[in-house]
Amino acid sequence: MGAVGTGCASILLSLSLVACSEDDNSYAVRDDVGEYDDSENMLRDTRDGQKYKTVQIGDQVWMAENLNYDMEGSVCREFEVFTMYGCFYDWDAAMKACPRGWHLPSEDDWTTLVVFAGGTKVAGGKLKATTAWDEKGNYSAGTDDYGFAALPGGVALDRSETRGEGRLSIINSGAFFWSSAEIDDDEAFTLNLRYENDTTGWFENRKNTLISVRCIKN
Repeated sequence: MGAVGTGCASILLSLSLVACSEDDNSYAVRDDVGEYDDSENMLRDTRDGQKYKTVQIGDQVWMAENLNYDMEGSVCREFEVFTMYGCFYDWDAAMKACPRGWHLPSEDDWTTLVVFAGGTKVAGGKLKATTAWDEKGNYSAGTDDYGFAALPGGVALDRSETRGEGRLSIINSGAFFWSSAEIDDDEAFTLNLRYENDTTGWFENRKNTLISVRCIKN
């Protein structure tokens, strides 16, 4: 990321919180920050160095890929399919998973996106990726009008609810994304894009279900 000016008075063109070191007058970036480059449409997660494509849709800036940050409460790269869909998170982990400067989308955040994409009857088709969706039966892929590139990762049930120790049950029924909208102590809302049609809808999931995360810029 570039900087305007010199020394400690510089303004970093990122979301990072910075501090000058005493010995070399350089910048030290906090390890939980997302560095956002709007000219390259790229987010770098300084916690692990991973980079994510981003996209501006209306007045919102979204990650254009699922979060892939490994943390407690997530399942990452345990199956080959997860390398395509990123990590899956339980709700408690999802609430803390996004890098600083970004957050788990609220119900209003998701609703704003769906309305911009034409409403609940058509937004799903416009937000789906152009690949992967047509690999199941005769369903068609999306048109990905805005570069959101939603993939049909489905959900994975928590180990405690599957048969056999250490197993996960992956339910591949479309794209699910956590929201910060809590229903009660046990459930929270997810946005759902299904194979069968171009609609979007809300789905109630248990908080220990493992589901994809997309972060939105603060």
